[in-house]
Amino acid sequence: MIRKLKTKPMRTINKTLITATAILMIACGGERMEKNAEAPGYNNYISTNDDVSKATGGDEGKDLEASNPTQENDKTATAPVPMEKKLIKNGEVGFQVSSLSATKQKIEAALKANGGYISKENSYDYSNNPTDELIVRVPAKDFDKFLADVLNGVEKVDYKRVDIEDVTEQFVDIEARLKTKRQLEAKYSELLTKATNMDDILKINKEMEIIREDIESAEGRLKYLSNQVGYSTLKINYYEHKATSGFNFGGKLGNALKDGSTGFLWFLIIMVQLWPLWLMAGLIWWFIIFLIRRNRKKKHS
Repeated sequence: MIRKLKTKPMRTINKTLITATAILMIACGGERMEKNAEAPGYNNYISTNDDVSKATGGDEGKDLEASNPTQENDKTATAPVPMEKKLIKNGEVGFQVSSLSATKQKIEAALKANGGYISKENSYDYSNNPTDELIVRVPAKDFDKFLADVLNGVEKVDYKRVDIEDVTEQFVDIEARLKTKRQLEAKYSELLTKATNMDDILKINKEMEIIREDIESAEGRLKYLSNQVGYSTLKINYYEHKATSGFNFGGKLGNALKDGSTGFLWFLIIMVQLWPLWLMAGLIWWFIIFLIRRNRKKKHS
């Protein structure tokens, strides 16, 4: 009897705790259901999910995730956009031609067709190989086409070189620094409008001048790189080979006389340019003769 009296109250307490816990859980679940039922479209959402679940046999989660266009758009929107590479393309080519004038006309026609221009031109009048040198600039997108037009019909190409430099990292770095400097300049401008003390105004103006110099320097560098990327540079050397027949003694003798006369004239010019040296040598010689004559007079006396 003592045991029954001790255990009965414990069982009663346990049943009471279990019942209270169940009531609390049911009450919380009822509040959640009421809140969800009050939300707009909740009943439609439940019925839609039930229909989809019945139709798909419980795989509605996978089908909804696969057919949800919003998620696909989000993935596309968050995907990183690849940056366009900034490349500087330069080249050099040299070849032999049969006519310098005809080759130049051909190059000028190719430049006109591809939107390029001549930036520098040199001519060298060698004895057997008169040579023309052109430095041209063409749009980067038409560089390969222009080079093919220039070399079209050329029988002998002495050398051909094309260099490509990737300056994408420089572009990104300069643009980032430029953006930061402009933001800093805007903040200083805002501070300048609020400043009332003359010392503060002078300090802010000084800082803004330094920032403005940095911005102009970055803008100039960015403009230069953009120009180099937009237009490619090609150096063209073409020469005309003139064949000589035999030893040509008369021609060589005439050239020797011509070169000798030119050398003699240069010799005279150099001698005239050294007149201070000749004057000093003359004074030294006169002083030596003077000393010799005086010593002779002393001996005779």
